[in-house]
Amino acid sequence: MKATGQEIARARQEEPFLERFIEAYQPFILRTASQCAGFSVTRSDDEFSIALLAFYEAVRQYDPAGGSFGAFAALVIRHRLADYYRALRHFAPEIPLAPQAFDGTVDQDEADATLQMAVSQRLSRSDETSSAAWEIEAADEQLARYGFRIADLSACAPHTEKPRRDCARAIAVLLHDPALFGVLKRQQRLPVKQLARASHVRQSVIERHRRYIIAAAVLMSGDYPRLCSYLQTVKQELRRACPPAQHRC
Repeated sequence: MKATGQEIARARQEEPFLERFIEAYQPFILRTASQCAGFSVTRSDDEFSIALLAFYEAVRQYDPAGGSFGAFAALVIRHRLADYYRALRHFAPEIPLAPQAFDGTVDQDEADATLQMAVSQRLSRSDETSSAAWEIEAADEQLARYGFRIADLSACAPHTEKPRRDCARAIAVLLHDPALFGVLKRQQRLPVKQLARASHVRQSVIERHRRYIIAAAVLMSGDYPRLCSYLQTVKQELRRACPPAQHRC
């Protein structure tokens, strides 16, 4: 199926036509998502929700001068799914799964079926009323205020036990301390020196993992049950801390 520029323009302007257009393209969306995921994606999978959002994004952004719509839409879908898997992989050390299930970045040519199945099984046990795709979208909007997205965390997420626990302790203190948390929310910056003193975590550690700490604090203080399920070490620190933290996960 080839979409014309006229069809894309109409889809942008007429919601009923957009719905019919997306419905007609669902086999293409499923096929593209399956190629990226490495398994047969169905309409009940989170990958389909993400691919659907990506397809809608492609409709809004498509420029006929750049080539065919199908190629452009497939590219947007692959990028969105790659961001999604990277986001999950950044929090992977918090999940009790085999390490090899999270040891690679997914792309359309080298899909890791073990990764996809592990993630799919993990998400299938979560609250089905809350889509991981929407959570990542909403979290990215919040984190944009701090100058990054969830997919940007690879350089600063702690990957070994000690820094992970140090960061968890700093996050727990940040969430418990109204003054420190207020600085984070009002000024969109992490009060590194004050947090280091309050948490007894080295300033260099907090600075190195600053984005991870901010992201975890934003998730734990918001309504992100699926993403928070990847922060078990942080949750343990919050349970140890007193008074109870103002978090929702």
